[in-house]
Amino acid sequence: MNRTFAILAAAAIVGLSLTPGHAAQAQAEAPLPPQINFVATPAVQLRLGMTADDVVRVIGTAAKETDVAIGSTRIRKLEFTDAIAGEAVLSDGKLLRVTLDPFRTKEAAIPSFLRQAWPGFASSVVRRALGEPTARLRHTWFGIEVEQWIFSRPGEAEASVFFRADRVIARASGRDVPADLFRVELPLPPDLESEGPPLAPGLGITEANIEELYGKPLYRVDYVSHGQAASHSVYQTGKQGTFTGFTVVDGVVTELEDLGRMPSDPSFQGR
Repeated sequence: MNRTFAILAAAAIVGLSLTPGHAAQAQAEAPLPPQINFVATPAVQLRLGMTADDVVRVIGTAAKETDVAIGSTRIRKLEFTDAIAGEAVLSDGKLLRVTLDPFRTKEAAIPSFLRQAWPGFASSVVRRALGEPTARLRHTWFGIEVEQWIFSRPGEAEASVFFRADRVIARASGRDVPADLFRVELPLPPDLESEGPPLAPGLGITEANIEELYGKPLYRVDYVSHGQAASHSVYQTGKQGTFTGFTVVDGVVTELEDLGRMPSDPSFQGR
């Protein structure tokens, strides 16, 4: 049914192709309609402060591991490719931050030069990094305006960068539009109704769950990412003046980080 809808929508959409000094008509097959999918992932079991062994028991063997020493501190990053890709960062053997990638920003099969066009970058930044595109296509799907920049490099296949509201939302090889351009994958929340409020914050819980645990945030910044409402908030989560940062997409926690003590905390300032 979705496929039929996509084909019908594609037939009704005409994009304007803009190249240096030239304008031409072009059309592209429409992506699937915007959709938020809730996906079951074991990552919702992760809790800040877990040991490396506990993290591996939850997410399994990491797809990629990076170790860095910063002074006397050992930072270990574990990247996982579960139902929703993400990464866990440990500091001296304890889980410091865990992040999910609801927008699938780490595409594997794109030319290396295109990795300079990071998701979220403005078009002006992409232009400085990659130069002028070979072609520019403008599309409107489901009332959403999208601009596609196509780049060609000697000896490499063509590749595309897609913008929404002047921000990068996707990258892809070739000129084809990704079918899942507007898809968002969020973690299926734990069954809080049967278990009660979480004793510790985790991925998949909601802002209401956080406030039930810790009250109002110290501060909150609202923004839009890939067309979805998002926010980053900091809450005091420990009696000793420790804080946790939360990233929320469409009301669901997709990242949490142990911030330790904030500079405004009197004990942090030595008072």
